Amino acid sequence: MVNTSGRFAGQKALLLTPQLRENDTHCVTFHYYIGGRDSSHPGHLNVYIKENNSPMGMPVWNVSGPATRSWVQIELAVSTYWPNFYQIVFEAVTSGQRGLLAIKDIVVKGHQCMNTPHFLTIKGVEVNAGQTASFHCTVNGRKKDNFRLWLQGIGGREAPMRSTKPWNNRRFIGTFDVKNTTKGDSGRYRCIIHSEKGVGVSNYGELTIKQPPVPIAPPQLTAVGATYLWIQLNANSINGDGPIIEREVEYRTVSGTMYDLQPVDKTTHKIGHLDPDTEYEISVLLTRPLEGGTGAPGPLLRAKTKCAGESIVKI
Repeated sequence: MVNTSGRFAGQKALLLTPQLRENDTHCVTFHYYIGGRDSSHPGHLNVYIKENNSPMGMPVWNVSGPATRSWVQIELAVSTYWPNFYQIVFEAVTSGQRGLLAIKDIVVKGHQCMNTPHFLTIKGVEVNAGQTASFHCTVNGRKKDNFRLWLQGIGGREAPMRSTKPWNNRRFIGTFDVKNTTKGDSGRYRCIIHSEKGVGVSNYGELTIKQPPVPIAPPQLTAVGATYLWIQLNANSINGDGPIIEREVEYRTVSGTMYDLQPVDKTTHKIGHLDPDTEYEISVLLTRPLEGGTGAPGPLLRAKTKCAGESIVKI
């Protein structure tokens, strides 16, 4: 219990449960109380769910005045299962007004919540930078219009829900898109659903953002003819992420509109059918797995073919 009288606005008190491990669906209930004069707002209560030794992240549930003057029960449907563990953190934040903020009767039940759905385990997602990462959250419970469902990142980013669809008469799936991803979007995300009586919280799924690979150095010229150029790709050192599953050589005339892109399966490559006495710009493109895995062209090599009729070997 926190007596907010005489407290400055923004002061905090924390109540932490022991670390909890559950093997099956379960429900945590508690009661809260906000006391004070009519229409007073002594502060607000936040609830955090920490998974393993992660930071607290964002609140999964909160309430602020006005004063209730009675105890209200809330359900927490926590879908974090053994061998992972979780910890519930209750936070009271004062507003500077007089009153009371209290929590009591925190109980871990051996069955699912009666009024709040819970989640099946969500999986991590890996995408290339710039692509859309889609999380699929399977909710165990009948869909109701007053449910509010969203995807919450541990750093505070939230993603809008793209769609819901029924799985069977007792489950439905919500799909969430994290669009135009960057390395900064990497991290842990979880699904949250609010009912009238409480909140359901999934486990965290890891979002991994990979950067498409780009060669650090330009290709190296190894032989020149009137109608061909031999190059070494020189693509062992890269910026970005592997593995490399495809290599391509891009080339164009320095003056003119000729352009081509050729797949390469070796570390050296012959670019043929070129015009004599013509200068070309050549670069290498690398591709890693998944959609959008092709990086930008690497540094340019400028090379010029020999004149027509010029001897390749002089005797």
